[in-house]
Amino acid sequence: MKHELCFQLGVITKKIGHDGRVNLSLETDTPNAYIKTESVFLEIHGKLVPFFVTSFRLQPSSQAHIKLEDIETVEDAESLVGTQVFLPLTMLPPLNGNKFYYHEVIGYSILDKTSGSLAGIVTEVTENGPNDLFVLDAEGEEVLIPVAGDWILKVDREARQIQMNLPEGLIEVNKKGNKSQADDGDDVADV
Repeated sequence: MKHELCFQLGVITKKIGHDGRVNLSLETDTPNAYIKTESVFLEIHGKLVPFFVTSFRLQPSSQAHIKLEDIETVEDAESLVGTQVFLPLTMLPPLNGNKFYYHEVIGYSILDKTSGSLAGIVTEVTENGPNDLFVLDAEGEEVLIPVAGDWILKVDREARQIQMNLPEGLIEVNKKGNKSQADDGDDVADV
């Protein structure tokens, strides 16, 4: 399985007991959707390796205690601490309305309702601390705009577009090639 065909379900954070069980810290808003997971992929030495799940028990605070086939000892379990756990993208629950997965909107058009124009095509979505960003191709120029829920008016999956109400001038200000006017010769971070 290739990384681009998967999403990260979580990370193994510690061993549980003496029979090879581990604690999985889940990175999902819907932990109940994965209770019946039969297999997972663990990232080992940069590759995704399949493991069958023999037990999956949800715990409070987005945690799960899982038992993987062929992981039988404390040492086996300890060797997995820090390992990222993945599932195929096909296992993501479908979303409706204005909710979307970041990988889903790659290639979507962003339409600015305020100006009535095409802001650009989504080439990626980057996680950037508190404000994730759409990275757009706007006629060959890279534009960064926040993924702000208040600005998203409609996600049209059929038309592959997102209608947004962008503040006036945002596109021009957020073109990646824009440099600060106060450039005194030092390196200036692109916005």
